[in-house]
Amino acid sequence: MDRAVSRVGLACVASAVAMALLAAVPSAAHAAKAYPTNECVSAKLKNAGTYCSAVLKAWSTWEKKQDDGKRDAAIAKAQGKLDGKWTDAETTATTAGVDCADTTVSSSGLGLLVGTAAAQIVADVNQGLDLAQKDDAKCGADLLKIAAKKCLALLKAESKFIVKLDSGAAKHSADQSKASQKFDDGWNKTAAKGCTFTETQPGLEASVDALSQSIILSNTVSPNVASTQFTTIAPVGPIAYEGKNFNPICATGGPYEFFVKRGTVNKLLMYYQGGGACWEQLTCGIPVCDISVGPSDNPQGATTGFFNLSNPNNPFKDWNIVFVSYCSCDIHFGDAAQDYGNVNPMTPVHIEHRGYQNSKVAEKFAREHFVNPDVVFVTGSSAGAYGAWFNGPLLEGVYPASQFHVLADAGNGVITQSFLDNFFPNWNFAANLPTNIPGLQDTLTNGTGIPGYTEVVANAFPNTTWAHYATAFDGGTGGQTGFYNIMLNGNNPAAAVTWWQGSCAFNSVMTQQVMDTSAAVPSNYRYYIGTGSRHTMWGSDKVYNDTTGGVPLLVDWIDAMLDSSPPMSNDANWTNVECTNCGLLLPGDVRPNPLQPPFQQVGSDVVVTCP
Repeated sequence: MDRAVSRVGLACVASAVAMALLAAVPSAAHAAKAYPTNECVSAKLKNAGTYCSAVLKAWSTWEKKQDDGKRDAAIAKAQGKLDGKWTDAETTATTAGVDCADTTVSSSGLGLLVGTAAAQIVADVNQGLDLAQKDDAKCGADLLKIAAKKCLALLKAESKFIVKLDSGAAKHSADQSKASQKFDDGWNKTAAKGCTFTETQPGLEASVDALSQSIILSNTVSPNVASTQFTTIAPVGPIAYEGKNFNPICATGGPYEFFVKRGTVNKLLMYYQGGGACWEQLTCGIPVCDISVGPSDNPQGATTGFFNLSNPNNPFKDWNIVFVSYCSCDIHFGDAAQDYGNVNPMTPVHIEHRGYQNSKVAEKFAREHFVNPDVVFVTGSSAGAYGAWFNGPLLEGVYPASQFHVLADAGNGVITQSFLDNFFPNWNFAANLPTNIPGLQDTLTNGTGIPGYTEVVANAFPNTTWAHYATAFDGGTGGQTGFYNIMLNGNNPAAAVTWWQGSCAFNSVMTQQVMDTSAAVPSNYRYYIGTGSRHTMWGSDKVYNDTTGGVPLLVDWIDAMLDSSPPMSNDANWTNVECTNCGLLLPGDVRPNPLQPPFQQVGSDVVVTCP
């Protein structure tokens, strides 16, 4: 398996540092003024509506005399106006610091899209009509006029909505309903004339709706992002975003990169990669985290689990994806440069903990290329689980009209208070902790940890589903038990070598945490505890075939999560899950060699048996 997937094994240094993340949630508030990309897209959709209307009206006029020259001249004139408006919108966006041309289809591309669809609509309308007959030609012209009016109305409604995502949903729905009603009225008036067309009202309306939706998608899901493979994005700072300058960088100063791919539906997967963490001279000097991004991190080569985009059972196979690479050793949310010299002050280790800045740069790209997804699924494995848990609330502010889901894969936040007190501040999470989520700052100091943090954010975002996944004895030197064992032994990295000694303690604390969290947030939080000791599941085919211990298939559980939209409704299959006989190791599960307690041979099986 390539490093983009296998790196998550290192990543669970993150579980050791989960508490650090308590400081990680930036403001969920949505700015009153629309983001420049949204302003640009709004202007383009408005002008696209005018153009769509003009093209269909040119065809409407053509119906009566079939004057090709006059029709073509009218369309060419409309195209010229569209070209000018497109340029104006892009110039304004550039002045505001965004490249709107990269977000949307070109004006010529839009002309081709509308022209092709309009020609088919005309052909459908004219089925059964004899344009040599004046009355038939008049009916055809009238039908195309009502089609033109609806295309204009739908795109005007979308234009208004795209700049008011946080408050415009009701008006958007009302405008769409009004457009449909006017279409119905126009159809009935035309049909009453007794023409012999064979086109149906549902058929014509569906064609206009499809054209409008194609225009919307081509300007909100960037056609300039490759759909056949992941593209490497190599941002170079300073990058202006939300009133700040961000400088993406890896832990030891190398360049930062992330990866993106366009899908075929208006849904967005934000995946945060794992890769360990470090917090002082010994852990950063080894280091026990990934400090660079390169071609081997590209998820294009991953072929298993939810990374396999060719598997028909993968619910994310058609989604737009932003793969947020990891090389900052701070679980995607640190914002500090440190010279660690606690072991040997004479030779300090310099580390750039800039996960927050890297994540914000990836967020900016997502915001400017996938403008208004229907659904956003935020997830990550190990260190990336915390990246998802703490960047998720930021993305809520970016996409306030989207349905949201957040899943932490193998990142439960089982750590010690000593780690929080003595090492967490090295990452400087507190600098970016928002002040407008009541109780959030308190979780940093009151000892409630990840359960306290989760309760706060799940209540702050009640329409978002939140979920933790882990195996019962998530193990290995890079697993959750490994880093919990480090903390149980005075933060001594050598304790990772005997990681199994922390297995039972990890299981006890993790299980209690998820149960307490579920009791505190019953409407929109769930947990899944799988059998065995594997660390992370996202890149494993177990998501499609493992039911050991009576658990449901992970793919079915996540499908149910996607079908849940609390607090209004929840899929009955999205339940809290805990395996039976959880200590039974599955083939390939990590284990000490030779076996050491609590791992022991029981017949032909290896089982974890806790006191």
